[in-house]
Amino acid sequence: MDLKTVMLMLAVGSFSLGLLLVLFKFSLGKPRLAPFWVEAKMMQAVGSFLLYLRTDIFDCVTALANAALLLGCAYEAWAVRELSGLKVRRRLHLLSSVAITALSFVFAFLREPYRTGAYFLGHSALYFLPTVFLLRNPSKRRFSLRMTLGIVYCIGSALFLAVSLVCFAMPEYAVTVGRRSLFAMIPGTSFCLFLFSGFILLMLAKERSDMQVHRFQHIVEIANEGVIIFDEHYSISYANKNMAKLLGYTIDELLGMHGSSLFPPEMLDLFWEQEALRKRGEDSVYESRFMTKSGKRHWFLVSAKAIVDENGEFEGSFAVLTDINERKEAELQLVESNRLLTELTYQDGLTGIGNRRCFDATLEREYQRLSRTGATLSVILMDIDHFKEYNDYYGHVKGDECLRQVGSAIAGSIRRSGDLAARYGGDEFACILPDTELEAAVKTAERIKRRIAELKIEHKASKVTGYVTLSLGVAAMRCSPQRLPSEVVAAADKLLYKAKLVRDKIEYGEVAESGLQHVIHK
Repeated sequence: MDLKTVMLMLAVGSFSLGLLLVLFKFSLGKPRLAPFWVEAKMMQAVGSFLLYLRTDIFDCVTALANAALLLGCAYEAWAVRELSGLKVRRRLHLLSSVAITALSFVFAFLREPYRTGAYFLGHSALYFLPTVFLLRNPSKRRFSLRMTLGIVYCIGSALFLAVSLVCFAMPEYAVTVGRRSLFAMIPGTSFCLFLFSGFILLMLAKERSDMQVHRFQHIVEIANEGVIIFDEHYSISYANKNMAKLLGYTIDELLGMHGSSLFPPEMLDLFWEQEALRKRGEDSVYESRFMTKSGKRHWFLVSAKAIVDENGEFEGSFAVLTDINERKEAELQLVESNRLLTELTYQDGLTGIGNRRCFDATLEREYQRLSRTGATLSVILMDIDHFKEYNDYYGHVKGDECLRQVGSAIAGSIRRSGDLAARYGGDEFACILPDTELEAAVKTAERIKRRIAELKIEHKASKVTGYVTLSLGVAAMRCSPQRLPSEVVAAADKLLYKAKLVRDKIEYGEVAESGLQHVIHK
């Protein structure tokens, strides 16, 4: 086989391998899987093809061919370095490329055979670099593969060095006999290097990729978090051991389950919402309860990511679940405790209805709300008639029971959820009736008075009747930012005072800007 045929084979083989590497890298979506390798093969393909086209006279084409081949060797060395787990700094390889290109054209001005010797010396040095990278701290697991490739590069480097030394030490021999015998070995050696190095580098690249996948799988398996992968139909295609353990399943039991089966009924709306987000390619982080195999609810923090193909089509979802059950349960208990504490803070301990603090807070809130529309707020203040005498006659235990019955009757007399019944202090009670006109407020007062009478709580010390009775003051006021909520309370208090002069009466009136008006005795 003549020299031109070997160079053509090298050109076609290098170009084919480079094209294969491009398809291999980008089909896997890993453009950094074998850096510098495509560039190396393409430059070697160009250099070999230019040498195939060259004439017997050294010309510009030959100089370009040698520069391309030297650059191809350099980039192949960087590729080997990367595949060996070592990094190549961008600045280093760029400066090296510039230096190699410059030296290649400097060598072109040397006379034969020193020019050829210089090119071969460059090849020898560049083939020796991969040997250093491969044999530096080789791991036992990859010792045979890396050692083999290192030996191949070492043999190639030694042969190029030998031919180079012949050119420098015995120039006459190199020009006459060596050109046909010794130099003829170089293309054959280059072709063998291409075959061996290409195959072994592919094996190293595959091994590196497999090792990265294995490392990822190992990290996922030993992670404290649960990991689930759903397919395009949202069925579970992968789950790690910790995920199965947290949910009480085996991995085989989880595989194939639909994602919705892990969510309790009260969380299904959240599941469908999150599924819709994933199918739109959107990621999210959310908290949710999951159903364990035993039927218990368990809280997780879910970090979910959509998996899409190169066309943006939905292929599945990847989710990392962090166990937050203890923290979430503690939070819920704290919320419930705060709710109970709030209730206790705003609840009268004896009667179970609102206390004075609750009355004041509700009055302020409702007045501010009604001021925006100019609606009417009504307040009823009530006092048990001759309660001091009741306590003196029946004792404080019976007195407390009387207060509880009266408070319950008042609370049962208001009908709207926004209305409030509260113990104002001692034997005095109050009602707040938002958005209620005076006439409706008086009807509520009459209903309260009637229910107290229906209780027929004995009161022999009363100077009114033989039963417990109430005196009531009802005031209504149209709310506005220019007035104060205390005005309606003060008016109700004045009306209550008038009612207590008679006892077992209702006094009511409307608070106008000029003062309390339309006071009518009932």
